[in-house]
Amino acid sequence: MPRPSQEGLRPRPVEEEEAVETVGRPRPDRIKLGGEVELDDGEKWKVPYWQEQPKQDILALHEDGPLSSAWCVGYLQKRAGRSRFRWTIRYFELKEGHLKWWRPAFTDQIMQPRPPKVLKREPRPKPVRDLDLRELKSVTRAKVRFPYSTRIILQFKEGYTDYQLELRSESEQEILAWYKIIIRFTMERIETVVDREGPRVHGDRDSDTDAAPDRI
Repeated sequence: MPRPSQEGLRPRPVEEEEAVETVGRPRPDRIKLGGEVELDDGEKWKVPYWQEQPKQDILALHEDGPLSSAWCVGYLQKRAGRSRFRWTIRYFELKEGHLKWWRPAFTDQIMQPRPPKVLKREPRPKPVRDLDLRELKSVTRAKVRFPYSTRIILQFKEGYTDYQLELRSESEQEILAWYKIIIRFTMERIETVVDREGPRVHGDRDSDTDAAPDRI
């Protein structure tokens, strides 16, 4: 039996191997991710969608939409300084990752939920405070059995501000709607349960005398 020549055993050059098309498989230049390609024998083959790179605008989808479009407005009660019992009514706006509030007139507080007249001025007045929620460190949900059921406490990163904001509402549904939005800005969530009104956890440098109006 004749032996094969050494030339027949010589490996083919790379360019020759690339030039050979495997029968029944599509050529790479014919592949369109997420679509269909036609094989040499006429059979159609669906390309898996997982081969396509995910788009940035669909990563980490949320049922309420992207975080940049989170929006909420309304009247809430905030603790006044370090007072154990005193709360003030303010009109809050959460927009584009910033939490702002204004001091409404007494008549506006009575006419809730209508927005305060102060926001209708041109130019729009500067808010009492403007907090960047991207600097939010933690959110604490305190379930108080009396007199209000839920309060939320916002603490920010040390390098941003030492201000601590505590909020509540006469409507449980309303404060939970705010809580649902705010917790999206931080990974640290704390839940506590207290029986009655008590002292603050620990807070800002505000006094109970309202000496600094921009702090309330």
